[in-house]
Amino acid sequence: MKNILHIAADPNPWVLDDAQLESVAEQIAQAGGPVTLPVIAPLKGSLVLSRSAASVALLPPPGGVGWTPGYIHLPAPGLYVPSPSTPASHVTAYALPPPADLTKLGQDIVAAMTEGTRLTVEISDGLLTGQLFLNGATLPFAVLCPAS
Repeated sequence: MKNILHIAADPNPWVLDDAQLESVAEQIAQAGGPVTLPVIAPLKGSLVLSRSAASVALLPPPGGVGWTPGYIHLPAPGLYVPSPSTPASHVTAYALPPPADLTKLGQDIVAAMTEGTRLTVEISDGLLTGQLFLNGATLPFAVLCPAS
């Protein structure tokens, strides 16, 4: 079943990929550290949820069975972090320059959240590259998205 996850300070409803509400709720409640959940919308990828998230709501899908959410296609791997100034209708992820290792980046984000440390991630915008600074102590979640 494709259930919905709402996380404080983020306007987007995140659609979990075939997850049962009870098992996700138990996993979040019992976690000693960050929890990684597969999501399929609005971006497809792995959502790393920190214990620092102020609130998390789990809801059944709208309209019951048969609802199929769409997701945004990314031409390159990306990283989404919440921004209260971004409207829900405009979900964007920072592009990651090649070769993007999403597995290692996910491990680095989990470590930063667990240890409360800072992490610098190289990002790109076409021909330009830059850096994204993440504070693992306060980052509520991040979504790692493969190219689609």
